[in-house]
Amino acid sequence: MKTNVLKWLLPLFFILLFSAWYGCSFFVKPKPEPKLVQLSYQQISVHDWTDDFEFKDIDLAVAQSIRFYEQLYQDVSFQYGELLYTPAEMIASMRLFMSTIESSEGKDRLSQLKEKFHYFESRNADGEAFFTGYYEPLLKGSLVPTEEFTEPLYETPDDLIEVDLGEFSEQWEHEKIVGRLEGSKLVPYDSRDDIVYKKSLDGRAEPIAYVKEIELFFLQIQGSGLISLHDGSTLRINYDQKNGHPYRAIGQILSDKIPEEQMSLQALKDYLYSHPDEVKDILNYNQSYVFFREAEEGPLGNIDVPLTPLRSIAMDKRGIPKGGLAFIRTEVPQIEGSRVIGWEPVQRFSLVQDTGGAIRQHGRADIFFGHGKNAELMAGHMKQRGRIFLLVAKKEFLNQ
Repeated sequence: MKTNVLKWLLPLFFILLFSAWYGCSFFVKPKPEPKLVQLSYQQISVHDWTDDFEFKDIDLAVAQSIRFYEQLYQDVSFQYGELLYTPAEMIASMRLFMSTIESSEGKDRLSQLKEKFHYFESRNADGEAFFTGYYEPLLKGSLVPTEEFTEPLYETPDDLIEVDLGEFSEQWEHEKIVGRLEGSKLVPYDSRDDIVYKKSLDGRAEPIAYVKEIELFFLQIQGSGLISLHDGSTLRINYDQKNGHPYRAIGQILSDKIPEEQMSLQALKDYLYSHPDEVKDILNYNQSYVFFREAEEGPLGNIDVPLTPLRSIAMDKRGIPKGGLAFIRTEVPQIEGSRVIGWEPVQRFSLVQDTGGAIRQHGRADIFFGHGKNAELMAGHMKQRGRIFLLVAKKEFLNQ
């Protein structure tokens, strides 16, 4: 009897020992990969697709996506799962959406949207989504260096080279590298440390304007902005290119200085301004560097059309169709004066009209909040879970 018991206990003992040694991974089910999942009609039916913003400004955002598609050749395709859509079909999908919401209301509108559109959910490893926010900042600056405005805001240097690796192999599709030639060799482009602190671009790139160092750093994260000059004029600048170094959030190295519940763009700025001796080391944690161009309209997303506040979102361009229709469900900050007093649930249709260095994989989105102090506060505090759905018309309805 004891021998039989030992035959069972010994294998169990070694399994437990093995599991403890490897962090109990033997019993822990690994998290699923971030992915795009098509919903069945039953799954679609359990969700509420009501737009809590009552479709305000949705026509403006949709018109900008149509404008983007109209500029493309018809051999370009947009992929939703196994489905491929041409630019003309994407335009037709947008117009079908607008005609549906304009010609119907209430339950009839929701019924038609469920019938005429495919629904996909973009899920992260936790099976949901994570939202942050961004806005269009207003900075003070100068066209020439001054004692106050010392940091050059550069346009893209002529020697910067971007290589599309997908042209060399399908396994590197959507992957690009940025560098410069050193003799006949392509080498990584200058880092933030090279550009800001070693002045490596002096004589190699043209400054558009001069601003404060810390303000430029956060402008590069936002991707676009307005610069107020001393003569009262305003300069609009927009993202143009980056140096190819990976983006790293400086909040990661300040987690022991700023409590998690207080972490925000405003808290990061306050810390940097109150600890000038630490600025170089903190900013150098992120070696990514953004170059800009002047723009007549904007702010422009990565599809080169103006963004619509509270309707435009940024997602990963490598796996999400550009310009496409989305539906988001999350919470946004409630602002009173200059502080956040709570969180308000939102659910609304949006357009994927931008991307970002920190916006990677499925289930990840950045909401554009517009410009102004409230937009800055909302964007700076936005770190919420939620759900992201992508919609595209069923092809049988595109010709109707």
